[in-house]
Amino acid sequence: MDRLSLRRYLHILRDATTDTQTFRWASDNLSRLLCGEALAKLHHIEETVETPVGQSTGPRFGNNLMVVPVYRAGQSLVQAFFEAVPGVSIGSVLIQRDEETAQPKLFYRKLANPLPKHVIIVDPMLATAGTACMAVDILMEQGYEPDHIYFMGVIAAQAGFDRLAGKIPAEHITLAAIDPELNDRKYIVPGLGDYGDRYFGT
Repeated sequence: MDRLSLRRYLHILRDATTDTQTFRWASDNLSRLLCGEALAKLHHIEETVETPVGQSTGPRFGNNLMVVPVYRAGQSLVQAFFEAVPGVSIGSVLIQRDEETAQPKLFYRKLANPLPKHVIIVDPMLATAGTACMAVDILMEQGYEPDHIYFMGVIAAQAGFDRLAGKIPAEHITLAAIDPELNDRKYIVPGLGDYGDRYFGT
């Protein structure tokens, strides 16, 4: 991964003075880097194709992958997968965190049918990991094994990372940064605030 570019985009996202247009630009570029890193971790299918003068073998994902963004903030990272994996399935879960209790609540889910072999949960911020762990539970109820579930985000709190790593393999988690702590409102510190609000301008 291009670590310098990753740090540059992340620095722009963290800056409280970054306007919406610039935030989106940095987020879109960062998501492409993270998407590439997440895809490299998958147990993909090797496919042989005919070139004009011979044969070549390489990875193909396509119908073997579903990406599940956590609505709404997770949608900000999905475009990178459309660009990288033509034909990728996009599911959706709407899980909102109660700001008083910091507990997640499921409102909606829609998954591919039939289910692809691998799934990547996408959510920019992994704070307490309550939302991500609920998404994992939903997928496991549908028959997924932990070894076939991945997660891609931008920033995690150390506690959130550790909690999610208790549900799926730690090496399946792709992030730009892990921050040390949560504040009393369960926001990541130093973090970058509310990702969805900053990306969508609300």
